[in-house]
Amino acid sequence: MYKVFIDNSVIEFLDSSEEVPSRKYDLVWNSLENDLSKLLDVFDFSSSNGCLLVVYEDFELAFNRVFHAYEFMDAAGGIVKCDRRYLFIERHGMWDIPKGKLDANEQPWEAAVREIEEECGIEGPIIDHLLGITFHTYSYMGRPTIKKNWWYALNYSGSMEVFPQEEESITQAIWIEKEEWGMIRENTYESIKEVLDMAKDF
Repeated sequence: MYKVFIDNSVIEFLDSSEEVPSRKYDLVWNSLENDLSKLLDVFDFSSSNGCLLVVYEDFELAFNRVFHAYEFMDAAGGIVKCDRRYLFIERHGMWDIPKGKLDANEQPWEAAVREIEEECGIEGPIIDHLLGITFHTYSYMGRPTIKKNWWYALNYSGSMEVFPQEEESITQAIWIEKEEWGMIRENTYESIKEVLDMAKDF
């Protein structure tokens, strides 16, 4: 299954051989009966917290057909833990997790460590495991773009002094305990909430 976050909504892509999750969907798009290329035109993503389900014999093929006109971008980042505290950033007035685009020939786990170091000014976070992958859409240089994000759980034992990367529009970086994650959820993106759910046991 793939989940793609568009504005306030999410599209789930599911193989026809998989069991459909037990949740309510605002729209179920069986691609055997509907034209995949028209999916993005039939739902108002900006005004709904909706959830769409696309069922197809090959969900990756369906995903590629729906987003055939989009530029694809790869990025990586992660949630860093030091003792009982976790590292978050504020960017453009929203809480976020440090992440960034992969450089040429760079592996996702390498990019995750590099971006965290650059955006927060810490050194030497260590990958613990892959939390998961999310997709979200946005406009990049005027072009519709879909970003694939690899998210990692990382451990850290160095100085907790942070230096937010202002040139990346990061206004602050903070360490908070897991009991305070509700503050992050109140002012963040739906895709980041998904990552918080992935990290609930970290």
